[in-house]
Amino acid sequence: MQWKKLSLKARLVIAVTSLLFIGMVIADIATYSALKSFLITKLDQQLSASVAPASRSLARAMLGESVSQAEFAFVPFGSYGELITSNGSSFVAAFVQDPSQAGSPPALPTINPKGTNIALETPFNVSSTSDPSLHYRVIAVKNATTGAITVLAIPLTGVSATLGRLVIIEILVSLFVLIVLAGLGSYLVSLGLRPLDKMAQTANEISEGNLSARVDTSGNQATEVSRLAKALNYMLSQLITALERRGQSEAKLRRFVADASHELRTPLTSIRGYAELVRQRSGMLDESETKRAMERIESESIRMGSLVEDLLLLARLDQNRPVEKLPVDLSEIANDLIEDLRTIEPCRDIQAKIEDDIWVIGDKNRIIQVVSNLFSNLRFHTPECSPAKVALSHIDSSQLPEFEGLDVVRADDEGFTTPTDGKYEIVRFTLTDSGPGIEKATLKNVFERFYRTETSRSRDSGGTGLGLSLVASIIRAHGGSAWVTSAGTSKGTTFGFDLFIDVSEADDAI
Repeated sequence: MQWKKLSLKARLVIAVTSLLFIGMVIADIATYSALKSFLITKLDQQLSASVAPASRSLARAMLGESVSQAEFAFVPFGSYGELITSNGSSFVAAFVQDPSQAGSPPALPTINPKGTNIALETPFNVSSTSDPSLHYRVIAVKNATTGAITVLAIPLTGVSATLGRLVIIEILVSLFVLIVLAGLGSYLVSLGLRPLDKMAQTANEISEGNLSARVDTSGNQATEVSRLAKALNYMLSQLITALERRGQSEAKLRRFVADASHELRTPLTSIRGYAELVRQRSGMLDESETKRAMERIESESIRMGSLVEDLLLLARLDQNRPVEKLPVDLSEIANDLIEDLRTIEPCRDIQAKIEDDIWVIGDKNRIIQVVSNLFSNLRFHTPECSPAKVALSHIDSSQLPEFEGLDVVRADDEGFTTPTDGKYEIVRFTLTDSGPGIEKATLKNVFERFYRTETSRSRDSGGTGLGLSLVASIIRAHGGSAWVTSAGTSKGTTFGFDLFIDVSEADDAI
């Protein structure tokens, strides 16, 4: 089975179990080595302590004297001793109570007292002569007085038995601990990966269409899985928001194309109709009829040209093309356009409150277009002689969210806040009418392109529906924000825009 094809749980359990196995093997080997070294050291100490009484017992036995068990009590049963005199004769004996205790004798090296080939007083191991499983620990000591060499070999049977039992115990205990810990590790890994399983279930729910599903983040906030869950939830929220915005953009685009097609089709149909009339009845129309047809063709062409220019301007503004930045006297523009409106509609009562010498940095023609569009909107959607209020003044940042106690609805989704760097003043222009008002639910829509409160598409009911869209786009290009507010139907509407003035920039420009 390939490693990459295993599940994360299986890989974690195998990895942890393998590391645990390696650690236990190292620990067992270290324990075995430490115990073996300890037992050999104790045996070497026993060898050093037993070689003197063993030498005396061997010397007496070599002379034919009887040796009692008490004389070699320090020598373990089953040991072998060899006494090599200075003239080369040797005597070998086994230290046993009865012959059954004597094992296979050790294969002792040949020792010459005059020039021995082994290191004296240094223990070493030898095998037995006939039993490969039996080993002896051997030491050779030379008597400085007589020149005789005593060789004592103690069997390693006890050491081997102890180490053998240790190996069996280590294997059994290690296997038991490994199985128990592997099972416990598998459970703990499953418990730790349970949030990932829930994430997979949530992902499946989302893929099946449940876009409201979210990963549970009620666990420990410090764990990696919890942080991953929070990141996934944030990512899902961002994706869903992007999808919703994309859907809204597509819906707006479809509506825009349909509305633009309708608005362009109307003048084109009129132009084609009058052109066909002149062509088909050429010579049959009198001068007045021909003149009227030409005037209608010209007026519809102008209307279509104006619509196309508005669309091109919106397209350029959507591309974030920079606008002209020159000092503009906003107070003068407002006063001039108010006088124009009073000339066009002398019966309308306009209460104007315009601060003097309010200068902004921007494109004068575009700002004039903004105020003109707002006044045109007033004329189209309110009775001819109804009163209106126009105001232009500085405001504080705390006044941005509201106007005369009413919450403002801005054309920008991002909101509008004071920049954190630099020194700014805030200028607000407002136009309040006494018309039919707008329902709060539809306030946001008034800045959409081709949107009109009337269901009719008649030009008599308010034009193409691009005026307020141009207002919002032009003000946005100047770093400001257009807004609208209304207390409801039959309670009038207020349109306005807020602009920031960089005091240092304006002073330098003036």
